[in-house]
Amino acid sequence: MAATITFAHKTPLALDVASVELVEPWRQPGTPPHIGHRNANSPPDIVRAWTRDRLRASPGGPGAKDGTVLRVILQDGAVTRTALKVEEGVGGLFRDEADTQIDAVAAVDVEVMDPVAGRIGSVSVKVVGSRKILESASINERDRVYFALMEEIAASLNSALENGLNAELGFVIKR
Repeated sequence: MAATITFAHKTPLALDVASVELVEPWRQPGTPPHIGHRNANSPPDIVRAWTRDRLRASPGGPGAKDGTVLRVILQDGAVTRTALKVEEGVGGLFRDEADTQIDAVAAVDVEVMDPVAGRIGSVSVKVVGSRKILESASINERDRVYFALMEEIAASLNSALENGLNAELGFVIKR
């Protein structure tokens, strides 16, 4: 069983908001070419873990007192598998070609909502990644490639969200 990707090793961001909400309008398709639903770690799981581990509503500030909410909105979290063409015949016997490509995306909007003024700030990030798998790869090797791709998505998403929050929503981060 693969390890679960978390952000527990990262310092949480204390936010001057009353609450943090995760909204998931995007739903993971359960049909090919989508494969995220069949794996323990997928972009939606990563976004949930990031929200849980990195964001902390911090009481006492003006934003927390007036009911300001920070919303994390999952817009896309697809993981797809595409079969690649490999050379057949005698020439193909002597090559170990990539026969599968896995593509992943995590698209997230973060917005700060004031109960009176409405949306007072937002940031959108989108990270993508891709891996090819050799036709000789075992099931375990294929699982390792998938997990490495999800680790890449997690690291890129963490960096993009942290940078975006600091640049666009720094007014809610307690320093």
